[in-house]
Amino acid sequence: MKYLFWNTHKNIDINPILRDLITENCISIVVLAEYTADINDLIRLLYDSGVIMEHIPTVGCDRIHILGRIDFHIEPQLQTDYASIQVIGRDTILCCVHLNSQIYSDHVSRREIVIEQIINDILKLENGLNTTNTIIVGDFNINPYDNSCVNARYFHGIPIYEDAMRESRNIAGKEFRMFYNPMWNFLGDFKEPYGTYYRSAADTFNPYWHIYDQVIIRPSLRSRFVDGNLKIITGSANVSLLDKNKHPNHSISDHLPITFEIKEDYHEQNT
Repeated sequence: MKYLFWNTHKNIDINPILRDLITENCISIVVLAEYTADINDLIRLLYDSGVIMEHIPTVGCDRIHILGRIDFHIEPQLQTDYASIQVIGRDTILCCVHLNSQIYSDHVSRREIVIEQIINDILKLENGLNTTNTIIVGDFNINPYDNSCVNARYFHGIPIYEDAMRESRNIAGKEFRMFYNPMWNFLGDFKEPYGTYYRSAADTFNPYWHIYDQVIIRPSLRSRFVDGNLKIITGSANVSLLDKNKHPNHSISDHLPITFEIKEDYHEQNT
């Protein structure tokens, strides 16, 4: 099952580009942040291209829109201001997030409160369903190396699977489950693009490229995660999402989309 996440930056003309990205990348589930276009128009465009999807309810989470193939059973769970939690099939938890920005306002403490609540909600659902097949995807508005991404109290996203396969750590007598964060593989300049968001500013701390748009998974999903299909998308056959400087083209969106694949299991194929 292939996923696409994109913060579309309130672009009301984004649907033709989305249609192309979804069809060209064989996407099964689409997660969108800051989406203000007509979702029914997008569904019609996809239908005309031979892709049948439905709008998954996210009532209570206005920051997220989700489309899914109609042959998958997707059941909405808890919806909050910053997160939409769904269950796919019988035992795969999909948590879609759009956290508050750290670029235009420094709301670190508020964001960490939100992350802690999201993790608590996920833990309750994991325990209730007796599963750790959990995916978190979205605009984290933090980088993989930021404290809120790595800290055990928050996302606890570990860059090395061999460490994450321990599944949890015991700190001060409390167990903290881990996530594996494959987005670390995009850091550095070995391969373009260098992130999903670019900002040049006169701040003392400025890495220029940021990886705010991320997917992290529980270690139990690692064997089903297709490494080669984790991508930062720079365009379709019809349009580039980059400007002349190879930065995100703000006339389309200030973020680049990501795609990834989780291989289906028996339960999902037969639900």
